[in-house]
Amino acid sequence: MPHYDEVQTPLDLFRMFITEDILSNIVDQTNLNAMRKKNLALKFSLEELRRFLGVQMLMSILKLPAIRMYWENGIRYSPVADTMSRDRFISLRFFFHICDDTLMIPKGEVGPDKLFKIRRLYDAFRENLKKIDPEEIQSIDEQMIPFKGTIGFRQYLKDKPHSWGVKVFTRAGISGIVYDIEIYTGRGAVEISELGQGTDVVLRLVENLPRFMNFKLFFDNFYTGIDLIHKLRVEYGIESCGTIRSNRMRGAVLDTDASMKKKGRGSVDFRFERHSEVSVVKWYDNKPVHLASLYCAVTPIDKCQRWDGTTRKYVEVDRPRIVRDYNKSMEGVDLADMLLEL
Repeated sequence: MPHYDEVQTPLDLFRMFITEDILSNIVDQTNLNAMRKKNLALKFSLEELRRFLGVQMLMSILKLPAIRMYWENGIRYSPVADTMSRDRFISLRFFFHICDDTLMIPKGEVGPDKLFKIRRLYDAFRENLKKIDPEEIQSIDEQMIPFKGTIGFRQYLKDKPHSWGVKVFTRAGISGIVYDIEIYTGRGAVEISELGQGTDVVLRLVENLPRFMNFKLFFDNFYTGIDLIHKLRVEYGIESCGTIRSNRMRGAVLDTDASMKKKGRGSVDFRFERHSEVSVVKWYDNKPVHLASLYCAVTPIDKCQRWDGTTRKYVEVDRPRIVRDYNKSMEGVDLADMLLEL
């Protein structure tokens, strides 16, 4: 298996995350599933699994309305049809399996795992993500795996490119490289501490980051809290920054929206939380936004361009450092989304 800095081809990258152990397990469980369901000796092999996965990838790139169409006369797609017969592909697709169903805890009993069907692959993939050396600037946000079928933890997020699907909490670098994921399986699946769900998610996703190595982490107001920012600095040595909800600011009294609107775009106010040393900044653009951090606040102030509807031209607006850093560094998960779409 190649190390991340030895990766030369897409196949090397695939082998880095989907190892021979993972593939061997899929072969064994698929053969076992065929025997259990139909008493059929499927004779599935590692080489055939590689061809099967290659066909699946090609189908995801060149999409036809029905699977059988890849083999039909007139529209036959030779990279698929010449790799595997239609009936063999459909048979493998039917029996394809990752887990041993005999180990599954039945529904209704204590401790059923909603991810049991993919647990071994999921855990191995997350473990392999640790092999990539992390970059300094990272962010945490939600991703959606598009899915409209029947599943107990399907979510709807209206602001995502794919609104329906499986929600994934993702930690990614500013380059778009994903370093860790956590699939959300619904309320009650994981015990929530007194710090709240958002804080718990962040702490789980940074558990594998080296401590006190000057990493900088960015997240939105679902996660941000004064205690989280302080805990990341003191216990993990991670600097962090995020937008923050007004009810999480420990009663900090900042300039009113009306007052800041009167002062104009670019007006700013801030407070310093004495116990945790966290700075809370309020900046007025088209509307007010609150941000919190331990490592940055208002200065140095720079300029950013904004469209002015009254004069119908771009104008320069004062922007505090915390806003600049947040806007620049929060794009990692969105970039990963874009690269996945491509």
